[in-house]
Amino acid sequence: MSSPAEPATFIDVGDADGHRAVLGGLTALERVIRGLGKAGVKRVVVAAEPFDVEQAGVPRVGHGVVVEWVAPGTAPAPGQPVVRGDEIAGVRITDDASRRRAEWALFGSLPKTHQGPTDALINQHVSLRITRQLCKTRVHPNHITVASMFWGLAAAAIVLEGSWLAIAIGGVMMQLHNILDSCDGELARLRFQYTQIGGWLDNILDEIVDNAFIACAGIAAGGVWTYVGIAGAAARFLSNALQWIEIRRMGSNSAFAFRYWFESDVESADDAYGRRSALYWVRSLGRRDTFVFVFMLFMLAGLPQGVAVVGAAIGAVLLTLMLLHQVLKPRGGSAAPA
Repeated sequence: MSSPAEPATFIDVGDADGHRAVLGGLTALERVIRGLGKAGVKRVVVAAEPFDVEQAGVPRVGHGVVVEWVAPGTAPAPGQPVVRGDEIAGVRITDDASRRRAEWALFGSLPKTHQGPTDALINQHVSLRITRQLCKTRVHPNHITVASMFWGLAAAAIVLEGSWLAIAIGGVMMQLHNILDSCDGELARLRFQYTQIGGWLDNILDEIVDNAFIACAGIAAGGVWTYVGIAGAAARFLSNALQWIEIRRMGSNSAFAFRYWFESDVESADDAYGRRSALYWVRSLGRRDTFVFVFMLFMLAGLPQGVAVVGAAIGAVLLTLMLLHQVLKPRGGSAAPA
């Protein structure tokens, strides 16, 4: 992290005005400045004619970086760190064609490196296109999170009607909710609008929707499946509550920060949840992107009892692990950087 004693970072914008190009709702220059701010840089020097890097019509948090404008062509001081202000995702912007390439490269970098298999193979190809349109609006990531919750709860409510059509529609709506759930995070990373409250909302509201859907699927199936679905939702709710108490105690707001007692509490999210983990495919069975997709398949087949069974199985496994964790967890915490 920079300090007053460190030189300001020099931003070279070239001579093609590529730094003024808009990608994902922000100019290339502002995107570079905000990225530097995220990395801890406090001051930058921009060798260009001054212009308003705060694009009108897009609500967002400030980058917290002091910008000093100097005459175009000014050279950096000896030893001063230099970055390009007209280069995004490895693509230097010189015309509209290169701007489009840079924008697609930028969007391609948005998905998390430790995403689940269904997100990687299916969901991201839809969510990124939705996010590309959303970034042109005033919509905030938290707006998407809340709207997605209501959409998911509507899917659960429709299932209660009990007919094959209602059950199938509810399943498809739930999968669309799962795709929208990726859009809020993508938009937050794209605009640098990630917040603590946003992280909590995203995770907790997802759990509310999942548990409601499992319970409603069991009720729609009727008979003993009603009890299976409700029991599965209750088990997941209790395990979720215990996990979030642990995460909150560690000062985090991400479910990916949690580690069970048998996992290292210093490994990264990629180590624990990504493909480098030996438990990747085992974990994927209980990851949201996977089981929601499986829910849709069951509902399209007219088998809401399948959702109740899968939900109950996941709930039983998670609750068992969390209860064991309360006894066996290492002293000093059970969360790591996400």
